[in-house]
Amino acid sequence: MEMNNESITPAPWAHGPSALQSVGLHRYIARTLRVSSSHLPWEIAQQIHAEDQMGETCGAFPSTGGLLILELDDYSWRADVTADNIAAAQALRWDALRRLLRLAQAYQCEALELAGDHLVLPAVLEFEVFPWP
Repeated sequence: MEMNNESITPAPWAHGPSALQSVGLHRYIARTLRVSSSHLPWEIAQQIHAEDQMGETCGAFPSTGGLLILELDDYSWRADVTADNIAAAQALRWDALRRLLRLAQAYQCEALELAGDHLVLPAVLEFEVFPWP
């Protein structure tokens, strides 16, 4: 059996990262700021979690000022970094969340992810770590 090597076209990933960049893969890779959910006060975490438990869909909670936040797991969330989400956090007077969204925005992130297993931000940035029960 004879094999025709000319008919085999290697996939772009076979040539390393530079080949992947040439096919525009960067459009599929999101920049996400991942921090500990303990950067939110317990009261805010409870309210967001309670909204999710009430069966709201797509993370859009009327009682949270239109804030779009998706609960990935119990007390783990993902929020898009948008002007609307920043404004909603400010309207709710959730300064801790607003500051995190603004930090993500400053670093051109598309999303903010808060989860218990993520690291806390360095103390030099002056983001409070709240005690949770």
